[in-house]
Amino acid sequence: MSFSPRDFRDCLGQFATGVAVVTTRANNGTKAGITINSFASVSLEPALVLFSVDRRAATHELFAGDCNRFCINILTQGQQPLSELFSSPVQDRWEDVLFEDDGHGVPKLVGSLATFSCKRHAIHDGGDHSIIVGQVKDIGLGKTGDPLLYYGGRYRILTD
Repeated sequence: MSFSPRDFRDCLGQFATGVAVVTTRANNGTKAGITINSFASVSLEPALVLFSVDRRAATHELFAGDCNRFCINILTQGQQPLSELFSSPVQDRWEDVLFEDDGHGVPKLVGSLATFSCKRHAIHDGGDHSIIVGQVKDIGLGKTGDPLLYYGGRYRILTD
């Protein structure tokens, strides 16, 4: 390679992304979630979406193993504290988080722009990440508003 991992990451940071939190519930009832910006649509028929999770993440084994259902929550600007919370090493992230059941036993964050309740469809090797493909079982269009964006290593806002 003619570039360093840091250079690669800086170059990737030039692509503005939305921010989401993926939530799940383990077989023992424990809730888990992780902040992502690797969300993408895959297929309209069947309805498939994907996200990737670092193999070193504490939640990797839940998303790639035990839990076959998850909910992708697209965040608003006002939900930046949730993004920060679910990307932190804090153990009990759920104490002050408003959520409801998505109808499939998975926590869905209240106030999100949109939600995608999924059943795991496939897992693919993505180097140091696992690529999780989910078949969308339910969707929720939340309140309208401005999305939480990430660009150049920090949160950004839309301007007209």
